[in-house]
Amino acid sequence: MTSNLEKLVDDIISESKTKAEEIRKAAMGEIEERIARERAEAVREADQIIRDGLTESDAARNRRVGQEKQKARLAYLGEKNRVLGEIIQEVQKRLVEFCQDESYYRPFLLKAIAQGIEAVPSETVKVALSERDLRRFKRTKLLEDALAATQTNKKATLSDDPIETVGGAVVTSQDGKIRVDCTLEAKLELMKPQLLAEISKILFAA
Repeated sequence: MTSNLEKLVDDIISESKTKAEEIRKAAMGEIEERIARERAEAVREADQIIRDGLTESDAARNRRVGQEKQKARLAYLGEKNRVLGEIIQEVQKRLVEFCQDESYYRPFLLKAIAQGIEAVPSETVKVALSERDLRRFKRTKLLEDALAATQTNKKATLSDDPIETVGGAVVTSQDGKIRVDCTLEAKLELMKPQLLAEISKILFAA
């Protein structure tokens, strides 16, 4: 990734950590409140049972409290998954914004194409872009600049068939048998485990 994209990713992770910490504190507070309510209710019911001349063991009361705690934690897990989904959506939104700024996006696209060209073991390759990028870069020196960055003697042609992507490129061999995905979606998939690990670590902190 280029330094601009790396900074964007770092910013998103930093913001996501802050949001996750807020969610964790709120969720843990709710769990503790629900457990306290259930414990108080168990004590009241136990007192009533004693007044009625009956008994309930401590194990039974603890079991009821444990069941309520489990319910609260399941609700917490549901909230955690919802938050993670929102964070991924925010990442995708920010990537779209990233692609709209050509001063940031073009250097990334050049590097993505160069990496794809180098990865495909073919002297002639095809480069496929999104429909928007085809309109933006078709009559520019994009491929020439990307080839210059590879310092190879390969030849590259721009495919007239657009691909469905937010940004980046797909580079294929001339016969189409080898395909290298250098799109932002592919990079997001590589980034996702790191992002989810960072957020989960906070949400499940003791």
